[in-house]
This record gives sequence, C-alpha cells and structure tokens, in this order.
Amino acid sequence: MARPPRLNWDDSRRKWRVVYRGKKYRFDGGTGKSDREAKRQAEVEWREVKTRLDLEAEEAKPHRQEYRNVIAEWDNVLRWATEHGDDMIASQAREKIHSLEERLSLRVPPPLAWSDRFFSGPEPLTEINEHMAPAYRSAGLEPIIEVAGPVPAEHSLWKDRLAAQDLREKKADSNVTFVANVDRFLKQKRTEVAAGQLSAARAESLRTYLEIVMNFTGRTTSVQRISGATLTSFRQHLLERVSSKEISDYYARDVFAAFKLFVKWLANDTDVLENLPRNIDAKGMSISIAERKAKTLTAEQIKILLRDASQRTRLYLLLGLNCAMTQIDMSDLRYEEVDWENGIITRKRSKTSDCESVPEVSWVLWPLTQELLKKERSTGSEYVLLTRDGQPLRTDHLEGGSFKKTDAVRAAVRRLAVKTDVAFTVKALKKTSASLLRSHKDYKGLTSLFLDHAPTSVADRFYTTVPQELLNEAISWLGRELQITANTE
Repeated sequence: MARPPRLNWDDSRRKWRVVYRGKKYRFDGGTGKSDREAKRQAEVEWREVKTRLDLEAEEAKPHRQEYRNVIAEWDNVLRWATEHGDDMIASQAREKIHSLEERLSLRVPPPLAWSDRFFSGPEPLTEINEHMAPAYRSAGLEPIIEVAGPVPAEHSLWKDRLAAQDLREKKADSNVTFVANVDRFLKQKRTEVAAGQLSAARAESLRTYLEIVMNFTGRTTSVQRISGATLTSFRQHLLERVSSKEISDYYARDVFAAFKLFVKWLANDTDVLENLPRNIDAKGMSISIAERKAKTLTAEQIKILLRDASQRTRLYLLLGLNCAMTQIDMSDLRYEEVDWENGIITRKRSKTSDCESVPEVSWVLWPLTQELLKKERSTGSEYVLLTRDGQPLRTDHLEGGSFKKTDAVRAAVRRLAVKTDVAFTVKALKKTSASLLRSHKDYKGLTSLFLDHAPTSVADRFYTTVPQELLNEAISWLGRELQITANTE
C-alpha cells in the first residue's frame, strides 16, 4: 500500500513541499521549519488542494459515467428486491454493485463488460454491426443493432416493475428514505460530539456501520418498510459475510447493534417509523462472538522489543505491561495522578472513568517505568506525556464533518513491530500481564482490578475496596516474571 504524501521542508525555498500525482506543490513556511502555526496552516491548505485534485481525478476517470449509470440501475433493482423480499435478486444486486464500485475505485477503471448491465439481454454481434453500420448511414438510416438472440420476456417485466417503483418514489416523501434518516441520525450524533456527550470515534463508527446497512437495504428505500423480516435478513447477510471471512464476528456484531440502535431511534425519536419490529430485542436477534485465545507476548519477545525500542517507545511498552494502559490512558495521564517520589500512578482508566462501580486503582511502577516516565514527562502542561510538537498523544475529532484521528502511541508500536518482526499491538501488552496474573494461584482474582474493569462477579465486587498490598505484590511479581525488574533491582 502506497504511503500517503506528506509535507517536507524545502530549505532552499523556505517552504513546505509535497509531490503528488507527479507535480510539486509548495506552501508558505512562515518563519521557518520550527514555525508550528505555519506548518498547521500548510497542512490545512494541502488537504484542501488534495481534496480538489482527487475530485478532479475522479471526475476524469474513463468510463465513469457508464459505471454510475449501471450502478444506479442495479441500485433500483436492489431497492425493489429489498422491498418485495426477493433475497436472491437482492444478493445478486449487492454483489454486482460491490464489484462495480471496486472497479470504479481503480485509478483507471476497465471498460464495462456487457454482462455488467442488469438489462444486458443478448450480446450485440459487434463484428456484423460494425460491418453494416456504414451501409445504413450511407442510405441515411440509423444503424440497426443485431443481437445474438431475442430479448428475454422478463426484461419487459422488470422495466415495468422499476418504472412503477420510480413513479411511486417520486410521489413519496423523500424524508422517509434511509439516506435522509441516516443523515438526520448522524447529525444528532455530531451535535452530541460537540457537546462532549459522545466521542468522535464512536460517531465515525456509527457512520461507517450505517453505510454497510444502506448498502444492504438501498439508500433510497423507505425506512417505513423496516420490519422483523428486515432485521432477520440483515443478520443473515452479516453472518454469511462472517462465514466467508469478509468481516469478523466482532465487526458483524457492532454493525448489527448500530442498525438496531438506528431503528430504535426511528421509532422513539421520530414520527417516521410507527412501531418497532417485534423481534428487535429477541434473544436470537444478536450476533455472538466466538471465544478467542488472548494474543500475548513471551518474555523473550518483550526482551527484544525493549532492547530495540527508542526511549519513548520503551516507556509506552512498560506502561502497557506495568499499568495495563492503552493509548488513551497514556494520553490522558495527568500530573496529579502520579506520585513522583514513590513511583505510583493512581487513577481510573479513561474508558471507565465515569463508571461509579469501577474503583480507583494505584499501580506501583517498576524502577525502569518510573525512570523513563520522569525522563519523558512534559513541562508546562497538565498532561504528563505529549508528542514532540506538544500535542496530545491521541486525538479524535470531527472537522468539517470529517473524522480526524492521530495516535502517536499506535504509530510508534507499529514501527517497532516492523523493525523487530514481532507482531503485536498496544492491547497485547496489557493482555500479556493479565494472562500471567490469571495463571497465578494467588493473584488470579486481581485480574479485573489490574485492568480496572467494571466488576462483573461477586469476587470482583469485593475489590471495590482495593487490596493494595496484594496488588503491589502482584505487580512486583509481574516485573520479575517478565524479566524486566530482574535487571534493574
């Protein structure tokens, strides 16, 4: 996969430069390479230029209009099949639309095949038609197109069906279509993001999931036709995609949950859908997750990672292993949560900070973790760790309706994984420590506490009063078991 073009400093011209599609583009560098405001402005201008160039390239693609026309034809078929419960035709239409859109996304889409069209009928006899065309034109006649057989009778039937559908949709209220109501739903979610009631990442996930829903139902299908059969059919569609390894069961579960959330919003918050499908909360109307073995690291792999990591990345690894931190936990870590003298971090996980049942946990730092945290801490900020540019380690926000995300920790971990040929993620770090605790006869009951999860069992609820000495002992044992503290104590 090609790397996205990035701004580079052109010292001779004192400007930011990027090469894209064979051309150079330059942007004002302000007072120099260290002028952060000028660089941010250059990045904004570059994004605008890139968007315009990409749009122009998309418009200039060969065969683009032919593709759009044929996709629209199949979309009409999909809407009819969805509304009339013809699952076989609907599945065929979805597959064809997916194939056409994939080909159209190529830099140079290939010409359409005759069979790509829904109303393809018998294939034209190209050689005969090309040979006879001059004779017809010399006689002042429009050339007749010879085909390899009669037009199927069902084509006339389908043309009548789609014409009736088109007439019905023109008379119908456009406010009841899927696309109109998804837009309304997402607009409400963006308002919640602006008010701090919802994360930008969650809003973006919902947008992505509902795109999948509309690919199944058809964008202009009426939401008033949603029924129990719609839910059943969509669930079956997702399960088939899981079976064919197109998507994971986790992803299918989340997509289906988003669809049900949207349907409930339609019924409860709008006047568009009168009643909820009766099976929406049925036990069988969900997608279960297959049990998986946690992906963990060995002590030898951890040794390699710590050896080859930069000082900052080494700290990220240790915070994941020592304190079960994720990227957002590292990004949200505040000075007030660190006891610098005694080497203790006391906080709730960012994900569960608003959950009353989750206790505040104190993690005793291993000597190396404490040492690196002191070396890498920021100055003049309430947050302990920032990027080199003084920005949060992880951000996500909506900008002009588009989702923007940065994740310095994830990027550093990916680089290290490539460098060492050790496949792992940030999540694998805390899972490694949790798995070791779970295997210890004295510490296995501390796993949820170490991870700072909401209590789910009687034993977990007991730990709303934290057994700090036992947890300290367990964390110390972890350091030795992972061969981290053995070399520093």
